[in-house]
Amino acid sequence: MFIEVAVNIPSDKTFTYAIPESLKTSVVPGKRVLIPFGKKRITGYVLGETSVTHRDDVKEIVDILDSEPLFHNEDLKFYRWLSRYYHYPLGKTLHEILPGGIHLKSNTWVSLVTETSEGMDYRPSSSQQRILDVLNRSCGILPLSILRKQLGKKDLGRDISALQKMGMIALEERMAKPGVTLKKEKIIALSHEPPEDARMTKKQRALIEFLRLHGPSPISTLRRTFTNIPSTIIALEQRRMVTVSEKEVYRGHGQRAIIKEGDRQIILNEDQDSALKEITRGLDGNTFFPCLLHGVTGSGKTEVYLSAIRECLARGGGAICLVPEIALTPQLMTRFNARFPNEEIAILHSGITKSSRYDQWRRIRSGETRVVIGARSAIFAPVKNLKLIIVDEEHDTSYKQEERMRYNARDVAIMKAQLHRATVILGSATPAIHTYYNTIKGKYSYLTLPRRTEDRPLPVVEIVDMKQEKKVEDRESPLIFSRMLREAIRDTIKKGQQVLLFLNRRGFHTFMVCQRCGYVFTCLNCAVSLTYHAGRGIIKCHYCDFSIKTPSECPSCHGDRIRSYGVGTERLEEEVRRLFPDVRVARMDSDTTSKKGAYERIIDALRRREIDVLVGTQMITKGHDFPDITLVGVISADTSLNIPDFRASERTFQLLTQVAGRGGRGKAPGRVIIQTFNPDHYALIKAKSHDYLGFYGNEINLRRGMAYPPFSRIVNLHVSSSSKSRGMEGIEKTKLIIREESYDAIREGKIEIVGPAEAPIHKLKGKYRWQLLIKGKDSRILHRLVRNILEKAHTTGLDIKADIDPLNFM
Repeated sequence: MFIEVAVNIPSDKTFTYAIPESLKTSVVPGKRVLIPFGKKRITGYVLGETSVTHRDDVKEIVDILDSEPLFHNEDLKFYRWLSRYYHYPLGKTLHEILPGGIHLKSNTWVSLVTETSEGMDYRPSSSQQRILDVLNRSCGILPLSILRKQLGKKDLGRDISALQKMGMIALEERMAKPGVTLKKEKIIALSHEPPEDARMTKKQRALIEFLRLHGPSPISTLRRTFTNIPSTIIALEQRRMVTVSEKEVYRGHGQRAIIKEGDRQIILNEDQDSALKEITRGLDGNTFFPCLLHGVTGSGKTEVYLSAIRECLARGGGAICLVPEIALTPQLMTRFNARFPNEEIAILHSGITKSSRYDQWRRIRSGETRVVIGARSAIFAPVKNLKLIIVDEEHDTSYKQEERMRYNARDVAIMKAQLHRATVILGSATPAIHTYYNTIKGKYSYLTLPRRTEDRPLPVVEIVDMKQEKKVEDRESPLIFSRMLREAIRDTIKKGQQVLLFLNRRGFHTFMVCQRCGYVFTCLNCAVSLTYHAGRGIIKCHYCDFSIKTPSECPSCHGDRIRSYGVGTERLEEEVRRLFPDVRVARMDSDTTSKKGAYERIIDALRRREIDVLVGTQMITKGHDFPDITLVGVISADTSLNIPDFRASERTFQLLTQVAGRGGRGKAPGRVIIQTFNPDHYALIKAKSHDYLGFYGNEINLRRGMAYPPFSRIVNLHVSSSSKSRGMEGIEKTKLIIREESYDAIREGKIEIVGPAEAPIHKLKGKYRWQLLIKGKDSRILHRLVRNILEKAHTTGLDIKADIDPLNFM
């Protein structure tokens, strides 16, 4: 009996292992096994049994690491599809999907040999002697990974091998301690009723009486009730009056609720009820049912989601609800807990501890937990009898992972629902162009919520032409506030209402420059300017986190005329304080919310009316419901409009519509002021009138003319090298491979190749970067070409990664 095993290596190859007789009954697909792999021992993932092998030297597995499988066979089908579609090895796909911290492997340790052969004349080289010196300073033994770090060298292979042959060092494989293990708790129970005349202390009698009333109890409960209880338990156990056993306990997600609200019985309006009836028909059909829930901001989409989950649970199904930001999970969890008090709600995202994620994963797989909320990675949860998937704000680019396995959780949700014959709801006030296009083509059902709840009006949107403001102000420094927005802020604060100011650029200024010679301070690792952060007195790269203290002298001309230009959220916050000194101002961006609980504290303060003006980046535009915000100011609509991306107009329209939707959600009407240097752009004009269909009409015609998605599919090959010259040589080899593999397809017009060309950010984290776009209508031809290119990538000397259906071209 053999098994097929996948391992976490950059190869699609799987491996065959034999099973020792003692373990044969315990091996099933979905479990992890410890396997010998070369000189090491690592974690493998069991894919299935096989009776065929072409090798005579098949190794046996060492151990089985799970008592129950971590995924089902139907989940494995889904994971295999992910691996194929995103051109990511299956072993690495499983490593990415399964909870972190559970993967065992051995580490190589290097130790000094105290006794060497007599008469041998050993003369280590200078680099070999440095290895010996570091080991001597470290009690004679170190993990090889630590030794590399201390020496600042990745490749020690030759020196280690030479020292080993000299007999001066020895290598040993040791199993690393897993980051996550099962949590167990001691349970104390009565073994039998003690005789009435049994001699016991007062505390021993109290413990016996407690166990008689409450039954077997965790020791943590007893510690809260009694002082110094361990000694009492030991004494009673020795007298065989109590038994001590261990039971596995699950760790909670630790997510704090931030909204205090009861379970209000909400009656759906006509539009919501109509949408729910369609969704219910999909649930009853037990077949794949994709639908777009297109509702204006504040139309009550969340209420439809909750009602749909209620119907799903009533039919014995499980549900997954995705949100674009981790920060949105606490408020959603509160509403879910209020609506489903008898359901255990799981939360999965990268902010949850690894141990909690592991425990929740196993509860989901066993069927104990039927409802999962989370960010993009929650789509991988192995929910039993999955009947419903909800993707809230389906247009949001946060659903796309931009590193390792570059998946889009929205697209993955569609495929998962198809495999499970489930219903999937894509909810948005500003659907992605290709999502709405699929409703036009009849691929998705179209459900609409055209009105806000309680018939509240949408906010009035006004556009300010900043070119005219510049003429009136006649100033050289950045003009942050138009006269209209300044007056609107003043009036709103006088009325006791709140203001939201949006600028999608953090920091104090965007860059620093020497006014004497023109030198711009840029990152050493990336081809981008460093951003000035006044509060911390640093300039920082937002891509690799490289930072230095704010310079007082130019490194080029040694002049001292260093000035900062541009406006970020930090500068915007300072300007609000300068113009309105008595106003309470807060800022929400990734700088102010980096510490645990910071985000929740800002939201709590806003709800308690302790903040008058909230300044923020994109994170303030998503999913929040603040009834006292009546004014929304967009400082610069041009930030997203001018990026080199064919989706720039779409993202600008979505961003403006979403941030505008934060205003006027209470009894008072809302007002939105958008500042721009491009007031006649169709994305702004359509956002002003809340006209999604009008924007779609403009945009789809442009896409059709340029053959961009949804009229084609795109693959972006990311090509990188640590050396620019070697990179250029590799690019020429890549071009030859592409010509060989795609000559017929290009000649027949089935695909179009653009590039290779330097990426807009041509250097990032020390790597030089190029991009190669492949565009075509037939996805099978595209994937076949990409697969062939990746198989030959090693001949180019370049690192080539495939980004399927890319959203980011920077």
